[in-house]
Amino acid sequence: MYDQIIDVERVAARHWRGTEEEWLGNWLLRAAEGFTGRANSALALGDPGLPLDSALDTVADWYRDRGLPPMIAIPLLLDADSPGSALDQFLAERGWPTRPGPAFVMVADLPDDTTAIGDRELPRDAAFLVDSEPDEAWLAMYHYRGQDRQPPVMREVLTSAAVQAFASIRAGHEVLAIARLSIAGGWAGITAVEVAPASRRAGLGTALTSAVCAEAAACNVGRVFLQVETGNTGARSLYERCGFRYSHRYHYRVAPTAE
Repeated sequence: MYDQIIDVERVAARHWRGTEEEWLGNWLLRAAEGFTGRANSALALGDPGLPLDSALDTVADWYRDRGLPPMIAIPLLLDADSPGSALDQFLAERGWPTRPGPAFVMVADLPDDTTAIGDRELPRDAAFLVDSEPDEAWLAMYHYRGQDRQPPVMREVLTSAAVQAFASIRAGHEVLAIARLSIAGGWAGITAVEVAPASRRAGLGTALTSAVCAEAAACNVGRVFLQVETGNTGARSLYERCGFRYSHRYHYRVAPTAE
């Protein structure tokens, strides 16, 4: 079971990449000027090839050389101890606190028949659009962790997968909802999902998710994953209704501040 989780995480790392990446044994060190946790953390996928204390020193030096807080992403089973639990405990004992916002990874199988994918009914005068690049209207809707700041590196991270597309639901020039679809390693990934505040609770999240899954299926991809914060019960319920199931969970541990 844990090997399957590691396989999913290894693939997911190809969908949202750092602008710098380096392997330390089976840990993937990623940096992208601090934009998003996924692109600025060491992903622990097994043995780092060093004693753990030495590996932590290497990770800390690598991130501090780039002006970033050292951070490690730890995949974990849903309800049981796993190899990741031992690393998690090791870091806890050395004073690495967890970062707020633990997340679930959810997965779904995509049918060959795209018409079998759920409800994609849109409001009157609205249309589902897919573009190979994010336009300014799409980018204006995207707020990572609610932030208005859009660093220059953001576009590079958003376009870091082998293939990606930028989906939106629009009514005229108004953007009602957005999502990013990425394809790599035989999987589709859904990220950067947002619905405009005035358009929430109108079924747009479900319609958008279903439409993006249909787009992925049309590209002959049979599996899709996404990440959702454990506390985001509304989004979790939406994805459950769309046929997603829970694969595993993960969180970040951050190095203690150097004194």
